[in-house]
Amino acid sequence: MMNIRIIFLLLLAMLIQVSTYAQKESVPEKGFVSWLPAAKWEDALLSGNGTMGAMVMGNPFEETIILNHALLYLPNEAPVIPPDMTPYLDEIKRLSFEGKYQEVAELGVKIWKDAGYGKKKWTDSYVPAANLTIEMPASNVKNYRRMVNYETAEAVVEWTDQNGTFSRKTFVSRADGVVVTQIKGTAPINAQISLHQHPHTWEQNGLIDSLIKKTQTNIESDLMHYHVEYAKPHSHSPDGYDGLLKVINKGGEVSKNEGCYKIKNAQEVIILTCIEPYKGTNEESLLAIQNRLNNAGNNYNILLERQINSHGELYNRVSLKLNITEEEKEMTSETLVSKVRDGTSAGIMQRQFEAARYNILCSAGTNPPNLQGIWSGTWTPPWSGDFTHDGNVEVAVSNLLNGNMPELMMAYFDYHERMMDDYRINAKQFYGTRGIHVAAHTSTHGFNNHYDETWCMEYWNGGAGWTASYFYDYYLYTKDKEFLKKRAFPFMNEALMFWEDFLTIGEDGKFIVVPSYSPENNPLERRWQNCINATMDVMIIKELTRNWISAAKILGLSRKEIQEKEEFLGHLPDYQISKDGVLREWLWDGFTDNQAHRHASHLYGLYEVPDQDILESEVLQNAAKKTIHERMKIRKMYQGGEMAFGMCHLGFAAVNVKDKATASEILEYLSRFYWTNSMATTHNPGNLFNMDISGGFPSLITRMIVTSRPEYITVFPALPDDWKKGEITGALARGNIKIKRIKWDDRQVKIQLLSKNKQKVTLEIGNSIQLTNSKVNGAKYKVKDGKLLLDLDQDKMVEIEITL
Repeated sequence: MMNIRIIFLLLLAMLIQVSTYAQKESVPEKGFVSWLPAAKWEDALLSGNGTMGAMVMGNPFEETIILNHALLYLPNEAPVIPPDMTPYLDEIKRLSFEGKYQEVAELGVKIWKDAGYGKKKWTDSYVPAANLTIEMPASNVKNYRRMVNYETAEAVVEWTDQNGTFSRKTFVSRADGVVVTQIKGTAPINAQISLHQHPHTWEQNGLIDSLIKKTQTNIESDLMHYHVEYAKPHSHSPDGYDGLLKVINKGGEVSKNEGCYKIKNAQEVIILTCIEPYKGTNEESLLAIQNRLNNAGNNYNILLERQINSHGELYNRVSLKLNITEEEKEMTSETLVSKVRDGTSAGIMQRQFEAARYNILCSAGTNPPNLQGIWSGTWTPPWSGDFTHDGNVEVAVSNLLNGNMPELMMAYFDYHERMMDDYRINAKQFYGTRGIHVAAHTSTHGFNNHYDETWCMEYWNGGAGWTASYFYDYYLYTKDKEFLKKRAFPFMNEALMFWEDFLTIGEDGKFIVVPSYSPENNPLERRWQNCINATMDVMIIKELTRNWISAAKILGLSRKEIQEKEEFLGHLPDYQISKDGVLREWLWDGFTDNQAHRHASHLYGLYEVPDQDILESEVLQNAAKKTIHERMKIRKMYQGGEMAFGMCHLGFAAVNVKDKATASEILEYLSRFYWTNSMATTHNPGNLFNMDISGGFPSLITRMIVTSRPEYITVFPALPDDWKKGEITGALARGNIKIKRIKWDDRQVKIQLLSKNKQKVTLEIGNSIQLTNSKVNGAKYKVKDGKLLLDLDQDKMVEIEITL
């Protein structure tokens, strides 16, 4: 009897070991494990395909999956064509030159109100589409966990109860365009499934009742149909949307009861869901999503395989290894977020890099990421959850090019091109100019309806030029001449036409930008933000003009046209340094810099490709460094402070002036204070769900390891001192160059490059690394002034090895 008991205990121990081993093996290599369901929507597990998003709360028996769609901004106020401000322009300029900035701000508001526009109009809000709920019989839970696999976009909930062990997996398929949920277990599955409106709080009753005309759920032809009609649709919004849900059960029984599916004793359940907005009639959109559900098939593994070949292929193009420890690998997300507040590490930053890259990939497709990516669990998101073009969107997309996902930039370009007619109307109504004016805030439409006395964003005119820079940067990365000709140059041309018509010439022959605006700051002398000659405006115009000239030469425009733009460029004002040694934010007398501010818009010329004037001036570079240090003072007082994307811009600028210490400090703040338990990111330390730095964080890390400008690559411009060992693979450099690998330790650096074009490139190695012991294979080269001058052949691997 004793021997039998010993054998039984040994077998039990072996089973426990096997079970533990299997459980450990199922933890994703790139992803995270959490040990608690989400207490609030901001901590839900995230999945998305760039068109639809899913937020999995993770309750074993009362699961809620909040569904989102990239186009579902709740129509509230119909967009309005801005009033004709051209009759007032001379007065606005005169008052500005007289220093009467309060009067200018008040006049702007008066023009809008006199035209009958009423109060300031916010953009339509990004809101939840529906809740998919799955109810299962409650029992005592043990061994609960939830997790996300970044390579598959699966959000997984697992638990064991007295009936058996169960798993529920959800991903939004990029290949098939449906939300896929699978339920499996060691015991029969019993569940109730429904699709319905996301709940709202009591104080939101009036809002929802006034904006949603009808919601209805029914089951017809073996599909659950959730239908929504908006109460106040407008010309730029959908009239409503539909959701279809299909249940595929293996074994057991399925019944329908009061708009719900009831599953009894199934071996496996697969739920396929799809959301689609409609305009006018919904017949065509309903047929499209019905076909999508039917074409997806009924095999989870096949659906997952297609997901891996689409989402997974994109995600795995770039990989980062920073000597992560076993402890750091195994931390639950809750432990990581709690522990990192006291101090971060290279290994934790690797995990955050992987999470952030995932968040942005899931968010980009139909549109670029909005303030919340592609997710919302509230009917009243901060700043409407819109596209904020004075910094937020630009940081969100900042990793798509250097992070080797250039095709996802099409969402950004497509969005802006859809709004071109609105942008042209803005330019005409505000200033009587040709070309385009991109508003600071947009969602369903592109009209600038955001006027205000203090936050006078109607005077921010840099949006189109900033947007144009990404059109041209896409060309710099890909060398796609067809894109340059048909999409980038036309957009750049309209952005520049605006400035040609808008600018005022001064007595000294230099252009004056009036009215002007430096987001979202005011000089110390006054609270009104309207101004003259915001440095950001001047930087944008210079960059836009230089890019136009470069593109024109590539496309073969006439010498006369190019010369006209060169003359135009020569009339722009020079940058200025204050008596304190910092870059001036306003190039006009009577404006004192306000350093205690979250924006640093006058560093715009160092956000991406460095401004030529700064690049060629050590004095301006030193002033820029001091500017970064001044703007960091208030950040240090508040754990990095509000508006995390501003920290990213400071970091980008620090990399471009090779201020390694400050770039490392900024990265540390971003790592320690802006993460949720679901590895999403926040706008402020510890709160406000926001996806800006999910783009900025991996972009900053990549730039600190390798950055580029046309015909120039810098390796280790700001590599942190404690990153003694690491590797990055797959990043892109401007010039259509793939960084196949950069690997380093305390003995050597190995670099592999692959250029898609024959070209000459200068390669600089930072971090005090000398090239005296270097080997180059695959390219002709020479060493000059401590740099490698490389002749790259098309599609030929170049390998560089430097012994330290």
